[in-house]
Amino acid sequence: MCLAAIISPMASRTSTRGTVPPAQEKVLIARSGNRCAYPSCGVELVIPADHPEDRPKAVGKVAHIAAASPGGPRYDATMTEAQRGSADNLIYLCGSHHDAIDSQTNGHTRDSLIEAKADHERTVARAMRQAMGSVTYSQLRLVCQVVGTTPATSLESIELALPLQEKIDLNSLSEVVSDRIKDGLSQAFRVSSFVGYQSQFDPGFGRSLVAGVKADYYTALSEGLTPDQVFDYLVETASENAGPRESPELRAAALAVIAYLFEVCEIFDRD
Repeated sequence: MCLAAIISPMASRTSTRGTVPPAQEKVLIARSGNRCAYPSCGVELVIPADHPEDRPKAVGKVAHIAAASPGGPRYDATMTEAQRGSADNLIYLCGSHHDAIDSQTNGHTRDSLIEAKADHERTVARAMRQAMGSVTYSQLRLVCQVVGTTPATSLESIELALPLQEKIDLNSLSEVVSDRIKDGLSQAFRVSSFVGYQSQFDPGFGRSLVAGVKADYYTALSEGLTPDQVFDYLVETASENAGPRESPELRAAALAVIAYLFEVCEIFDRD
């Protein structure tokens, strides 16, 4: 299996110019932590649901760093269409800053936006690392309820994964994603204990988790995501519907579950 392919369907969102591929948008939101990436902003870009039957509403806007089409802000004719639509060329912003970067182009250069995006994503990664120690069984339950919605067949078995570092190397995962996996695995014992406890009452619980992640994995591969993007896609898929309110701890729980499944079962390449 190749690490580049899982995505659950998601309505595409229109950027300033052009349509953003839904899978790339999901990767971008995962890396942005659902917050505005504009320097000194960081406002949360999701409205929580106050009714149990409602879902949180994402209100962020996706912008191209280098425009999707000629004539747009910071357009680069040397880029391919895929590069323009990649999460690496997208930045997640609140409405005000989304409009500002495309109207005030002298103060919002390509280099300054790339730097702002990188700084923001590092801040989000640090916040998730700090929240990891506060993950509760309740949050793990919310995440697993989302992941484990794909029924496992009675004949389905869980293939054991390759050793962790071998799997990371085989899939050419970046140091950034490798570190995120290792952060998530700091809670591996807690996730394992939770899965074991749930399996006492539902013997197919673990297999359903694996089946759900594999389904998302294959969707992501079909969208042509890179291995790093696939992992981020899986974490975002696990967290986006896990409860009515966004929190760093809930995102950390999603990372912990996906990292655990990455380590203990076969989800990515092994050939």
